[in-house]
Amino acid sequence: MKKSSWSESGALWWTLTILKESLNKMKILIVFVLLTLAFSACDAKSPGLKKCSEGWTGFGRKCYTYVAEVKPWAEAERYCQALGGNLASIHSNQTQALLKKMGKISGSYKRTWIGAQDATQNSVWLWSDGSVFDFSLWHSGEPNHGRGGREHCVEMNYGVEVLWNDAQCSTNLYFLCQKPAHTPPICRI
Repeated sequence: MKKSSWSESGALWWTLTILKESLNKMKILIVFVLLTLAFSACDAKSPGLKKCSEGWTGFGRKCYTYVAEVKPWAEAERYCQALGGNLASIHSNQTQALLKKMGKISGSYKRTWIGAQDATQNSVWLWSDGSVFDFSLWHSGEPNHGRGGREHCVEMNYGVEVLWNDAQCSTNLYFLCQKPAHTPPICRI
């Protein structure tokens, strides 16, 4: 049996060390490639951010669209439901400002249905999406349940101040729909 010399065992040690380092680098490369592939399957640019379909405007956790055709309130609500939402509910001045802007057509504000109504019980205002009626921007003297107490649905962009008014639900107006924003999947590895 031949004994190994120091130089042979040193060379073997050196070769094994280089091989071990190469394997470690290869492992790192494989992990990097796998992570890249996993994240490319998700929306890596903005994981968890809310997104809206084309033709919809995102704000907060909702998407909004202005429908430039006129319908009575109940038909407008059904139209919005067919799109996966409801007539818009407004809970802040910021949302009001956005929706007011969306309702400006040909340089003027158009009377526009939003999702509030008190048809179930007079003066108990409800949003069609079931959210709490915690905000309002009524025009002076409104709501007045005018026309013999037949005004039970809420329009915005009313009067010079473009605020809210209770109107007859059978009136044909433009309308604003809202739906929850889509959340792309968050990548978890």
